[in-house]
Amino acid sequence: MRKIKHSILILLILLCFCGLSHSLCAAEQFELHVLDVGQGQSVFIESDNHFMLIDGGGREASSFVVSYLKQQGVEKLDCAAVSHYDEDHMAGMIGVLKVFPCDILLVPTYEGSGELYQSLATAALSNGCVIMHGETGMEFPVGNADSEIIGPVRTDYSSDNDMSLCFKICFGDRKCLICGDAEQTSERDIVSEGVDLAADVYVVNHHGSSTSSTEGFVDAVSPSYAVISCGRDNSYGHPTMEVLQRLQNHGADIYRTDEQGTVIVYSDGQSMWFDEEPSNNGSGGTTFVSLDMEDVENNSPVSRLVPAPTESVQYVCNRSTGKFHYPNCESVNQMNEANRLNTNLDRDELIAEGYEPCGNCNP
Repeated sequence: MRKIKHSILILLILLCFCGLSHSLCAAEQFELHVLDVGQGQSVFIESDNHFMLIDGGGREASSFVVSYLKQQGVEKLDCAAVSHYDEDHMAGMIGVLKVFPCDILLVPTYEGSGELYQSLATAALSNGCVIMHGETGMEFPVGNADSEIIGPVRTDYSSDNDMSLCFKICFGDRKCLICGDAEQTSERDIVSEGVDLAADVYVVNHHGSSTSSTEGFVDAVSPSYAVISCGRDNSYGHPTMEVLQRLQNHGADIYRTDEQGTVIVYSDGQSMWFDEEPSNNGSGGTTFVSLDMEDVENNSPVSRLVPAPTESVQYVCNRSTGKFHYPNCESVNQMNEANRLNTNLDRDELIAEGYEPCGNCNP
């Protein structure tokens, strides 16, 4: 009899332990990944095996983003969003929508144009995705998390950056804020409207540019953690020391993709934790471009954003037209140097990232 009681007691302890373990595992259902897409932005959200992607980075990051989502077990996106139509936020989404089915693609309220936007629309529609203009107040569930569009509060801004869709993601008591390239005018209006901006994690607007993350906005957000998506040694000087200092003054721990690669935050609805320690580097970005051989060896998307060495150039891309050419193509000689990108990516990789072959040299 004592043996039976002893066995029952052990069984109850095991059941309680298993139940506790299950509860802990079940509680850890929310993840937010700020992907290392170089000088651009892409934010992946997972909750209860449901998935959302906000922005896809630039063309050069498209294959990386697709590969990353596959590694995370994504077969279908519940929702995708393009905060605004800048290449470094939109272009990478084209490759994503060619690979993954998606229920809804949210786009800004202003109309897109040009070949890049047409490629995005074609990729979305051909995959059965509904394209919808995102408006303030719209809510979309992502598993057990809630996603709400909280900005822009106006639709007549002269700057496309200020037209960026702004998302607040809530999971339990924890909140994350992602506002694309929203700048000071849009930030000021959102604050003036009394929008509840308080968030634990702030994906810093416009890659840490001095034109964003104004004092009033950061004060309203009051983040515990700030994540900056920018390219190593980018030519814009992002993030600026001004913004870094402001975030530090508000007590935020700072994470940077240019220094740490992809940054992942986890939450059980009560606590939040990261996959690594914060950078908290108060040094602003530089204004030159360098090539880090470690990035090249790791096939990092950061290295793909800088020109390939002359001897390894396979194609030359035009950032403006979205075409790629053989290096000896006549169009290359007429190309604006600012739009020129030498690359050693192969033909299929370039097409997957949204580029189209030149009609003259037929690469």
